[in-house]
This record gives sequence, C-alpha cells and structure tokens, in this order.
Amino acid sequence: MTPEDAHAIWKSRYERWLGYLFRLSECVEAGREIPVGPSPAKPRRPNERPAHGTSVVYCAPHPDDEAISGALALRLRQDSGARITDVAVTLGSDKAERPRRMRELESACSALGFDLVVPRRPSSFDHVNLAARSEQPEEWQAKVLELAEIFHRLAPEAVFLPHAHDFNTTHVGTHALVVDAIGTWLEASGHGPVLLFETEIWGPIERPNLMVGLSIEFVAAQLVGISEHGGEVKRNPYHLLHPFRLMDNVRRGSEVVGGQGSPAVPFKFAELYHAVWMKGAERVPARPGGSILRPDEKIDLDLLRARFPLA
Repeated sequence: MTPEDAHAIWKSRYERWLGYLFRLSECVEAGREIPVGPSPAKPRRPNERPAHGTSVVYCAPHPDDEAISGALALRLRQDSGARITDVAVTLGSDKAERPRRMRELESACSALGFDLVVPRRPSSFDHVNLAARSEQPEEWQAKVLELAEIFHRLAPEAVFLPHAHDFNTTHVGTHALVVDAIGTWLEASGHGPVLLFETEIWGPIERPNLMVGLSIEFVAAQLVGISEHGGEVKRNPYHLLHPFRLMDNVRRGSEVVGGQGSPAVPFKFAELYHAVWMKGAERVPARPGGSILRPDEKIDLDLLRARFPLA
C-alpha cells in the first residue's frame, strides 16, 4: 500500500465521521425548535390510567430532578400503576425564581403523571447541605421531622434520592436529609424495610447495580416532562443532551452493572441507579450483583425486590 492509499483511507473515514457529527449536531439544533414550558395547560398523557398501586416517593433536591433522573419511577408508573409522589425538597436557592419554578414543577409532574408534595414552609428547607447538618442541628432536625411526617403520611415502599456523592451540595445534602428522615420514620412507625434507589445527575454513581433500559418512545415522553422546566432549559439546554447521557449510560452500564468485559446491551438508552435498603435507621446493602432491565420488560416493585433482596 502506497502512502497515497493510506492518506486516502484516512480522508475517506474522516469525511464520513465528519458527516456523522454534523448530522448529530443538526438533530440537537432541531430540538431547539420544540416549544418548552410551562405550557398554557398542564400537559397530560392521553388515556393515562389512574395511579392505583404501590406508593413510591421521589425526593427531588431541585425542581427538574424528578424528570431528569426519574426514569425508573416513570417506568413504575406506566408499567404497574404505582403512585409516584414527587417531594420537592427545595424550590431552588433563588427565592425570586421560586414561583416560576413551582409553576414549571406542577406542569412537569402533570406531564409525568406524578403527584406533588411541597413542604409546608418551603423556606424552612433552605440550606439543605452537610454544613447545615453539622452547624445548625436544631434547624436540620426540624427538616428531618417534617420530611419524616411526609413519609409517614405517604407510607412509601420505595424511595428515590440522590447518591451520597452527587457533586452538587444540595444533592449531597438531600441524600443525608432523606436517610435521616426515613430512619426517623421507620423507627417510629415500625414499618418494614424500604427499598432505596439512589440517582445520579451531576456525579456518576461509583458502583451502580441497576441499569433500566428505555425505549425511544419512553424517552420522548420523558422529554415532555423535562422540557416543562422551561426557565431552566433556556438557561442550560440540558434537555437537548439528555438522550446522549442515556446513551452513554448504556456504554458504562453494560460493563459496570453487567460485569467487566460483558457485551453491550442491544438497546440505546438507559438510566443507572444504586439499589439499597433502609431497615430502621440502618442503611443495608442489597445482595451483591447487578441487574439489567430491558425496555420491554414490565417493571413492578415485586420484580425489583426479587432482583435486590436484603443482603
């Protein structure tokens, strides 16, 4: 092979990859033309079944987290009729923006089919971070007790919360607050163990043990909810890159969850979680091993309990 032949191969491959990247960029730009919320009327999926099943709580550090990392909660809603309640731990740090974020959150929850609970005094949930936990113990305990009362009222069988190292200080603080509140509720009520699903948005979970496959149609429905947070996606259009994050989860999860050296799964989109248990005030690991759920696999809590029994 001559140098000219080698150069021709490089140029041909380069041009094809360049075309591929231009088409990807064009797809992202096409997404900018789709309207974002909050919509004039709260969007609602046609022919959606009323929630009638198991109580599940998603604890969102900020409005929009419930839509971005709530794929498994939405799968439980759609597949088994679970009642998903989004607990808005905060409405963001900027008090002037809270009315706008509240409107967007209500619209997003309507699009996703989630119920919504906001603390009685949202301002009392300022400073949800580890510094407040250590330096303002009385205020922290008031937050714990109010959140524990919400758990008592909703009696969830599963709870979503950020993982302990999800970078953002409010995400990390929400992890600690939810664990404290669940422990308080379980010890006071005598309720049995509760399955926890730790989520990731800003920082990857070091050892996820659950990969949830998502269909193209599912991701489109999820994007309806995400894009209702119009003020946020105008500031940072993360909704346009959300599918790419889900695609990278397939790359990562195929081996991190499926086992090092495992082949890539045959679907394109997935969300990653870490499943653990709360038993009283104790955080208890699930049995070692990972689980991969296909996009066409019906998901309910019985299936998840069977995949992640107490260690």
